[in-house]
Amino acid sequence: MRLLALSLALALPGAAFAACPEVIQKATYSSGAVIEVQERTPDRLVYRQTVVETGKQVEMTVQAGIFTLTALRDGEGAVFDWKTALPGLADLVPGASFHAEATLTTPGFLPPRPFTADVEVLGVEDVTVAGCTYPALKVLVKNNEAGKPLGENTKWLHLPSLISLKSEIAEQGGVKGQEVIALE
Repeated sequence: MRLLALSLALALPGAAFAACPEVIQKATYSSGAVIEVQERTPDRLVYRQTVVETGKQVEMTVQAGIFTLTALRDGEGAVFDWKTALPGLADLVPGASFHAEATLTTPGFLPPRPFTADVEVLGVEDVTVAGCTYPALKVLVKNNEAGKPLGENTKWLHLPSLISLKSEIAEQGGVKGQEVIALE
């Protein structure tokens, strides 16, 4: 039986790796969240995220896999009006750092308020997801909303997909992580 499996793997190049997409279209996280890509350009990603607790969907638009532009449910939600130029994918190289400022608006919830993001590109590491190994850019993101820190988020970003394969959020003395456990 093993000989048959080995023969098939050798006879069909790439067959053993067919389940590992080069560009990820759908990802399920250990938290239960699911994202499905709606549109992708070289520097921008639009995806629908299903919120675990409610089953509701949020449409996210993100620049370079890091900077949220919008997070909308039924057309309403958070809008980030970035006052500084945001980096593109070509700018995300190990050792690079960025500071970006925005006005965050959430109509009907809170008044517009300042928002900042400080980003450090730490390097490249391999991340294994569902038996597939991908090179990922390790990035540290520190966000502040209305002058208050929102914690530190370390992300492992798969550049061709603009999707975070795993993340660790350090806040209030603890670390909460999540990672992709299934992909398409």
